[in-house]
Amino acid sequence: MTSSLSRSAWCVPLAAAWMLAATSAPLHAQLAPRLSAQVSLDELSTATAALPADPALASLRSQLQGMADNLRQDAGKDADKPADLVGDALRGRIVRAHAAATRVRAYLKAVADCQGADRAAMQAALTQGVKLLAAAEGGAKVVPAVEDVQSMPAPGASLFAIRAGGGPQAFALTGSDLFDSQCPSPQVRATDAGGTVLANQPILTGASPARLELKWADVGQVPVGPVVLHVVAQRKVFLLGCKALPEATAVVAVVPATQYRVDYTLEAICPAPGAADRVVALGKGTLELAGGGASAAQNVPTSACAEPAAYRLSASVSASGGTPSPAGPFTQSAQASITAGLPGGLTLSWDPSVQSVFVRAGANTCKGVR
Repeated sequence: MTSSLSRSAWCVPLAAAWMLAATSAPLHAQLAPRLSAQVSLDELSTATAALPADPALASLRSQLQGMADNLRQDAGKDADKPADLVGDALRGRIVRAHAAATRVRAYLKAVADCQGADRAAMQAALTQGVKLLAAAEGGAKVVPAVEDVQSMPAPGASLFAIRAGGGPQAFALTGSDLFDSQCPSPQVRATDAGGTVLANQPILTGASPARLELKWADVGQVPVGPVVLHVVAQRKVFLLGCKALPEATAVVAVVPATQYRVDYTLEAICPAPGAADRVVALGKGTLELAGGGASAAQNVPTSACAEPAAYRLSASVSASGGTPSPAGPFTQSAQASITAGLPGGLTLSWDPSVQSVFVRAGANTCKGVR
């Protein structure tokens, strides 16, 4: 039988070990502040200040400033009051301002490696999305909001533009109060910027209050331009059943697949007995391809120089009709292949064993466009 003393002696080191483990455990991340008008105002101010000094973003700055001014005026002395304790109209402004700031932060994170037409498409989608948030009126006890559009299956990759002709496209709308499990699934429909319902619609494949997952079977059938995604969710109300909530919106752009043109020149450096080496032009040509991962090739005969010492390859690249960018010349021994990187993420190769010039478009480096 165990004595009370022995039980005490066993419990003391156990308690000490527990306290030591609790002390050494890592601290949890700090909770986000409860949403209020002041929190949304601070978020709008931070997001606006982080935008680059780009003339293309001037209208976006105006929209964000207008949202802040209207929210500040409506909130008055209730600026610090939690959003779910204020009137419906003010609650709607708070939630939508928070959604706008969140989408701007997502843009700033995704745009780092985007250039030219990709960056312009992302800017247009962001500006149109914030414009719709700023123009929305009214509120309710529950105000759904889309805060981000994310590509799938990669988690957290914000999506602002989709390339036409890219086949099936899966994506998710993330935000708040987008679904009530006691009610039918939300209605999601896609329109153009003017409100005309598109013939090709995304299909809802999964739903939770913070996330709606959708799939577009064939993005190639969606017209190029801005696409507005309208979400109408319902909420269970005691004794009244399911009632429609205010509409939530999000905007993505559908852009054409990038068209690349590569103009190349291949030369051979041929030894000449008793004289300086001579340069022999073997061929010039144009290779065209569309979209990431595409490739093209051309054969170039080398009979003009029977025993070359080296090959020299140069090129110029243009994307979707833009200004050509020169690359090279690249020179390599005749016993080896030439492989060189080109502007826009393309790779140019010359393989003397098969007498072929080959170009391939790499994966898109712009995270905001899929």
